Order: sequence, then structure tokens, then C-alpha cells
Amino acid sequence: MGKFFFFLVAIFLLSCHGSLVKENRWMREKQYVKTVGNVSFTFPGKGYAHDNRDRFVEDCLKAIKSNCALISLPSYTDTITIQFVRDRQEMKKYTGLRAGGIPMIQPKIVYLVANTDPKDQPPIKHELMHMITMTTWGYPGADSNWMNEGLAAYAENNCNGFTDEAIYRYLADKDMLVPMPALTTSFYKQPEMIAYHQAAYIVQYLLSHYGVEKLKALWRQGFASFETIYGVSFDRVQNAITGKARQDYPKVPAINWDTFQEGCL
Repeated sequence: MGKFFFFLVAIFLLSCHGSLVKENRWMREKQYVKTVGNVSFTFPGKGYAHDNRDRFVEDCLKAIKSNCALISLPSYTDTITIQFVRDRQEMKKYTGLRAGGIPMIQPKIVYLVANTDPKDQPPIKHELMHMITMTTWGYPGADSNWMNEGLAAYAENNCNGFTDEAIYRYLADKDMLVPMPALTTSFYKQPEMIAYHQAAYIVQYLLSHYGVEKLKALWRQGFASFETIYGVSFDRVQNAITGKARQDYPKVPAINWDTFQEGCL
């Protein structure tokens, strides 16, 4: 009788493992977990993300390496969790937002949506760059939001088949670039598809021409310190940035803006 009782208890505990409370009933929800070094992964028990979990794990590990290389970080050793969710509704349950990806810096969890919808392919490099920079460089100031998003966008460096430089070239030709004061003071109020890629190419240029240490200093000190850090006014640098894009793309990229501004696929 004693052994049978403990057997029943064990079965009960196993059946309740990973359950969620819903409408006053216990609902079982299985998840798959895996840890590789300092990175833990969590996947749904079924569906697209579950079926492609090995590929996503590999993509994440490669993204961490490429992101570290981009900012000259020898390695990333913080313990983090990457959790894949089924859809944006589930994302809202965890984060309060219906986004495709969100890094929660304090608990060090990156949430990523992955399903068969082309618009819900996980922005792995983008969100992991947020996690890496904010846990190693610290939180950026309010006037460095453009750098935070620009660096994350540059990590992907692709939107609908166009690089950030090509997009910048198009924006410059169409006189669509956001004035830098607006980019630094109210980044999230600007048109997303302009602001993110404009910031991405500015970050790319600053990294390639001046190095990561100056960029890190700008991240921490804020845009008001630009001339002190770089030894030149931003206006002069921006002229050089636009000139470089025009040199690399003599012909304006054939971007259909009506379609492009709907988002990256």
C-alpha cells in the first residue's frame, strides 16, 4: 500500500509539472529546454519553433559570436535564457507587448516569436545584440536610443534584401533622412523603417572608421559629447557618411517604399 501510494504521488507530480492555471483548471503545457554553455534555451512542446529548435539553437549561438565580433568583444559569458514562443499573443503574455522579439535585460531573458508567418521569423541577431550590449556596456542614455537600435539593426544588416547602407542611400536621395536632433531626442517617435536603418548605417560608419571604443564612449556619455569624443562635429561626419553611401551606390537602389515600409521579411 505504501509503495502504491508513493507511485500515485509521483505520477501526480509528473502530470502537474510545467502546468499553468487557466480558468481555475490545471492545464498541462510541456516545454523543451536545453543548455549550451552559458545559454539556456526554452521551446514550446510542439509547433514550428519546436520542430526547428536545433536550427534555432545553432542560429542563436552563431549570432552571439558574430555580434561579439562586431563590437570587438572577445566572448560573451553572462548567463542568459532565450525563450521561443508561438505567436505575438503569447509574447504579450510574457512581456506585455505584441512584438516579434524582446530582450528583458534584468532577468536576462530574450523572448522570440517563431512561426510559419514570414513576418514572424525571429529577429535573433537584433535582440541578442541588445542583450549583449546592455549587459556589457550598460544601459544607454535617453539620447542614445538611436545607437541602441541602430547597433541592433546593423547586426542584422538586411531588410527585404537591402543592406543598411543601401537603404540609407535611398533615404538620402529621397530627402527622407530624419534630422539628427530628432533622432537623438525622440527616436521612437520617428518613422520606424527610416529611423532604424538610418541609425544602423551611422553606427556602421562610426564603427568602421573610428572604432568600438569611441562608439562605446558615445553610448555611455551621450550625443552631446560627440565632438569631444570624435574630435570633429557630427555635421562633418554625416556629410562623410552620406558621401560614402553615394560612392558605394552610384545608382539609387530600387526600393519600393510603399511595400518596404510595411516591415522586413
